[in-house]
Amino acid sequence: MRLTRRHVLAGLMAGAVTRPTMAKPTGLRLAAEWEPHKGCVMALNDAADTYGSRTTRRIQEEQAAIANAIAMFEPVTMLINPAQRNRAEKILKASITLVEMAHYDVWTRDTMPTIADGPANTSIAVDWNFNVWGEKYPGYDRDRDLAARFAASNGLERRTAPIVCEGGAIEVDGQGTLITTETCLLNPNRNPGKSRTEVEEGLRQMTGARHIVWLKGSEADTVTDGHIDALMRIIRPGVVVVEITDDPLDPEYGDLLENLVRMRKARDINGQPFEVHVVKRPDWDIMPRRGDDFSSSYVNSYFPNGGIIMPRFNDAKADAAARALFQALEPDRKIVQIDTSEICEGGGGIHCNTMQIPA
Repeated sequence: MRLTRRHVLAGLMAGAVTRPTMAKPTGLRLAAEWEPHKGCVMALNDAADTYGSRTTRRIQEEQAAIANAIAMFEPVTMLINPAQRNRAEKILKASITLVEMAHYDVWTRDTMPTIADGPANTSIAVDWNFNVWGEKYPGYDRDRDLAARFAASNGLERRTAPIVCEGGAIEVDGQGTLITTETCLLNPNRNPGKSRTEVEEGLRQMTGARHIVWLKGSEADTVTDGHIDALMRIIRPGVVVVEITDDPLDPEYGDLLENLVRMRKARDINGQPFEVHVVKRPDWDIMPRRGDDFSSSYVNSYFPNGGIIMPRFNDAKADAAARALFQALEPDRKIVQIDTSEICEGGGGIHCNTMQIPA
């Protein structure tokens, strides 16, 4: 029987259109994902009224595969609702900590607070005012205030952002550069009436960013409105991987191309061009056919300490090419590929299911 704790991470918490946007430091710094972690937080799916019972169980099994893989590299905490305990104990490694905290769906990247470095070696919980990706879906009341409850449970100071954002909407290099998308954060369903300048100021305040790069995003993504974590990722300072498709019939074809063009024109905080790599999405004629919301993104991966947990889509050629690219860029990391088809059917991926706690 695993220990249930009210304090979710008591053990872990102890101890392009681009222009320079310089601002006074706010005392917060959002670390890059490749920097050391104390651990990772996930939330076991409990949204059967949305997905159906059978699909929910399959999603849980895919989450277990993700969590069990991450646990090879760093501690994992899984949020569960009380009735889920037996199920969780059956599918998860014994080393994974189960913590009862009310929640609904799996998307902790967006529903959890982002943990930033604060003054005097403190950790600050940034609450991005999760509004269900622009008030799109019913049933998410238990996730709207998850950031606040998580912060309170762990004794963390919580700072509420002056904008609506999600963790999956931003990508940082830990040195002051932040990359995001217009289709998401400039969308009226997130920040109605706010200008680009006002949104940028909110990002600076909450992340310590001093240079913001805007990609277009994705108009075809009707779930997240073009989260950056499904379109490109910063691998290390100055090095990025951008998603593309060579299928002109793909609804995202034009937007992915524009993102690539902007990324190649962009500069980092030091005024240097990025080293841009591309990864091709799988061929939908080869992989098992999925619904319109299916997210076939390789960059939607998680970077635990010493590893990369990335998806596979059963297009053997594309899966191997994506793995080879990431391995070449990160030769010291061990890569684990997982079939997450049911999770991706919901419009997200591995990265969307995880939230790191910086060391």
